[in-house]
Amino acid sequence: MLGTLGIRLLPVRRAALRSSFRWFAGTILLGAWLWAPVSLASETLLVGVYHNPPKLFADEHGRLRGILGELLTVIADEEQWHLESLPCEFQHCLALLEQGEIDLLPDVAWSEERAQRVAFHREPVMHSWSQLYQRDDMNVEAILDLEQMRVAVVKGTVQQDYLAAVTERFDISVTWVLVNSFSEGFQAVNNGEADLMTSNHLFGEWRARDYGLRETPVIFQPIRLFYAASPQLSENVLDRIDTIIREWKRDADSIYFDILRAWRAQPLSVPLSATWVWWSVGLLTLLLILALGGNVLLKRRVNLNKEQLSTNETLLATILDSVDAHVYIKSPTLEYRYVNRQLSELFGLSVDEIIGKRDEAFFDSASAAEISQVDREVLSTGQKITVEEHNVLQGDERVRTFLSIKMPLVMGKEKTPSLCGISTELTDYLEMQSRTYHLAFYDALTGLPNRRLLMESLVTVAEQKDSERTFSAVLIIDLDNFSLVNDIQGHESGDQLLINVAQQLQQCISKEAIVARFSSDEFVVLLNVLGEQQSEAALCAERVARQLLETVSLLRNDRALPISASIGVALFDGTGHSMNSVLQQADMALQHAKAAGGNTLRFFNMDMQTSVLERANLEGDLHQALARNELALHYQVQVDHQGVTVGVEALLRWYHPQRGWVPPSTFIPLAEENGLIVPIGYWVLQSACGQLAKWVNQPAYSSLTISVNVSSVQFQQPEFVRDLEGLLAQTQAPPGRLVLEVTESLLMREPTRVRNTMLKLRAQGIRFALDDFGTGYSSLSYLKRLPLDELKIDQSFIRELLTDKTDAAIVDTTILLAVSLGLTVVAEGVEKKEQLDWLKGHGCYRYQGYLFGRPTPIEYLFEAY
Repeated sequence: MLGTLGIRLLPVRRAALRSSFRWFAGTILLGAWLWAPVSLASETLLVGVYHNPPKLFADEHGRLRGILGELLTVIADEEQWHLESLPCEFQHCLALLEQGEIDLLPDVAWSEERAQRVAFHREPVMHSWSQLYQRDDMNVEAILDLEQMRVAVVKGTVQQDYLAAVTERFDISVTWVLVNSFSEGFQAVNNGEADLMTSNHLFGEWRARDYGLRETPVIFQPIRLFYAASPQLSENVLDRIDTIIREWKRDADSIYFDILRAWRAQPLSVPLSATWVWWSVGLLTLLLILALGGNVLLKRRVNLNKEQLSTNETLLATILDSVDAHVYIKSPTLEYRYVNRQLSELFGLSVDEIIGKRDEAFFDSASAAEISQVDREVLSTGQKITVEEHNVLQGDERVRTFLSIKMPLVMGKEKTPSLCGISTELTDYLEMQSRTYHLAFYDALTGLPNRRLLMESLVTVAEQKDSERTFSAVLIIDLDNFSLVNDIQGHESGDQLLINVAQQLQQCISKEAIVARFSSDEFVVLLNVLGEQQSEAALCAERVARQLLETVSLLRNDRALPISASIGVALFDGTGHSMNSVLQQADMALQHAKAAGGNTLRFFNMDMQTSVLERANLEGDLHQALARNELALHYQVQVDHQGVTVGVEALLRWYHPQRGWVPPSTFIPLAEENGLIVPIGYWVLQSACGQLAKWVNQPAYSSLTISVNVSSVQFQQPEFVRDLEGLLAQTQAPPGRLVLEVTESLLMREPTRVRNTMLKLRAQGIRFALDDFGTGYSSLSYLKRLPLDELKIDQSFIRELLTDKTDAAIVDTTILLAVSLGLTVVAEGVEKKEQLDWLKGHGCYRYQGYLFGRPTPIEYLFEAY
C-alpha cells in the first residue's frame, strides 16, 4: 500500500513538485483504489531534510534516517501520512518552511524569533546541548580561551547567535568561520582552516573522533528539539505528533527509546583476558610520568625565583591599570615617577611622555598651583588627606571634579618620602546626578518646575506663613480647547504651543513667583507675599491673572488658531489651609471659569464649594439609582408626513426619592465622567431590546423602531459589540428595528475604530442615526464613509426656523445633503404646525417633538394610537 516508506527526492520549487506529484500520485491512486483498503494514506507531507546525523539525514534512496527522521517515519506510518522528502541546507529549509514550500522540518531548536515565523508542537522530541570541539593539540578549557581563535559555526544556527552574543559581552575577539554543516566544520578544523567547531553533542559524540577531534569543557545552550511546521499546515498534524511523543515517553519500552538507544554510540567492551596487559602498561606509564615530572620540577625550581619578580610586577601593573581611578606616584620634587593607564588616557599622552614632568605640563596654571599646594602639604605633614579637586586640563575649558586620596610613600630607609595619589573622577557622576535631579523636578517639554517641585514649594510657603501671616495666591491656568490643536494640527504643534505658553508665562511673572507645568495643558503660578490685607492680595492676583490671559490670547500657532485660557485663583494665608485644599479651591474656581465660556478668570468662594459638594452627593446617589430601580425609560413618538407613527426614541429619566425628577442634562454628563454610563447604557439597551421583542407578536407595533442614544464612552468599550449581540440573542429582538443614535463628536474620535465597530453591528442588521447634526464638528467626510441610515436635525435649528433665515438655510441645506446621500431626515423639536408645514415643503418627511407627543412611559404611549 502507499505508506510512509514511499519517499522520493523532489525539486526545490514546491509548485512544480505538487503539480507533477499529483499527476503521478493520481494515476497510481486511481488504480490502487480498486483494490487498496480504506485506510490508505490520507495526507501527503513534504518534509525538508538537511544533513545532520545522527539526528537527521536522508539515505541514498531518499528515506528519512537518524533519530528524528526515523521517529517521524514511525509516526507517519501510524497516522497513515505519506511523507515526501526534500534535501536542502538548513537555512534554505527554514526559508522554504516559512514560505509554505514544505510542510515539516525535523530537528529544529525552538527560539522566540523562530516561533514568530513557523509553527511548533508543544512536547519536545528530545533535548540537546552544544559543545566546542578541538584538535588534540589544542587546550581550550573556558570561553575566555577563544581570544584570537577561529571558530567554525553552521551559519544561521542558534549556536552562532549564542556564541556571538557571549563573546561580544566579554569583549573576546573571535574570527567566525561559517560552514553549511557540522561535517564541513569538523573537516575545516581537521584541515587547519579553523581552530574549533561548535556542534550539538549528539553529532560530536558520533563523529568527532573520525576527524581527530575531541570535546572541550565548554558546554552551552541546552535546547529543545521539535518538528517545525509551515504556518499553513493544519494544527491537527502537530497535535498528533504531540500526542504520540507523550505516549512514547511514558513507556520505557516504546520504540521511541529503542531508536534513541540505537543511534547513541556505546563504548566497546574490552576482553577480560587482556586486563593484565593494560594494568602493566598503565603502571609503566605512571612510573615514566613520575620520572619525567621530577625532572621538570627540578628545572622549574631553578627558574621560579627569576620569574616571580617579573610576574609580580606584571600582575601589579595589570591590577593598577584595571582600577577605575587615576593612580600615580610623584617624586619628592613632585615629578611623576609612575602613572597607570587611566591617567595616561586622561592626559592623552603615553607613559613615557608623562614620566619626569610636573602638573604644570598638563593642567592650567591655577589648577597646577592648587594641586602643588595640596601635594606639598601631604609631604610636609606626613599625613594622608582626602580632598575634592576641581581642575582644568590644558586646552580644555571643562572643569573636572576629582575625589583624591593622597599619602606619603616611603620608598626606602632614610629616603625622602614620595607622594602616592589615587584620584577618582566624579565629573560624569555629578552631571548625571544633576540631570537626574532635573528630570525628577522639572518638566521635560517646557523646562518648568513639575508637580513634585511645585508641591514642595507650596509646603515651604505654607511653613513660612505660620509666622508671617501674609497672603499668597495659587493660579491654575488651563488652555481652552487645547485638544483641538492636537486633533487638527497634530501633537507636534500642540507641544510647541505649550513651550511658547511656558516661555510667555515666565516672562510675565516676577522672579519671586513660581510657574510650573501641572498636567497636560495646565500651568500653576504661585504668587508669594501679596500683602497682609486680603483685598489688596486679591487685587494684585487679579492684575497678574488678567495679564496672563492677555499674554496667552496674543499667542498664535502656525495656523493662526485662536488661543485662550481660563484661570482659577485661590488666596491663602497659611491659617488652617493645607496645600491640597488650596489647589482644590483653585481648581473649583477654574471649572467655573471654563463653564462661563473660557478666556476669563474666577476667584474661589464658598458657593463654589457648596456646588462641588452638591455634585459629589448627586454622584453618590447616582451610584445607587440603578440598583434602587430609580431609572426609567420614557418614549417619544416619531411620525411621518402622513401622521403615521413609525418609531419611538427611548429617553432616560431619573426620579430621585428626595430631589424628584433630575434633568438628563445634569446626571448623564456626570455618569459619563465617572463611568456609570456603561452599566446604565447596558440597562437602557436591554430594556429597549426587551420592548422590541414584545412588539414582535403585536401586529400594531411590530413595524415600529426604537432609537437609543449611545454615549461615546459606552460605544468605545471593547466589549460593546459582544454585549449588544448577546442582548439581541437573549431577548430575540429584531436587530433591524433597533436604531443606535450616535453624535458627531463620537464619529470624529478614532474614526477608523468607530467605523469598524459600526460595520460589525450593521452586519447584524442594526441601523444608525446621526444625532444633533450641525452642533458638533460638522465634518462631511464621515457621512460618506460611515454606515448611517438617518440624520437628525437638532431642535436648536428647528426652534427659530420660521424667523431666522440662517437657521432656515442650514435646515434646507441639511435636508438636500441627506437626501442626496440616501439618508432619512428626522427633524427634532417640532412644536408648531407652521414648522411642520415648512419641513414638509422642503422635503423632510419624519418628525419628532411636542406637536406629536411628549416623552411618556411605555404604558401610556399609545393610548391615543
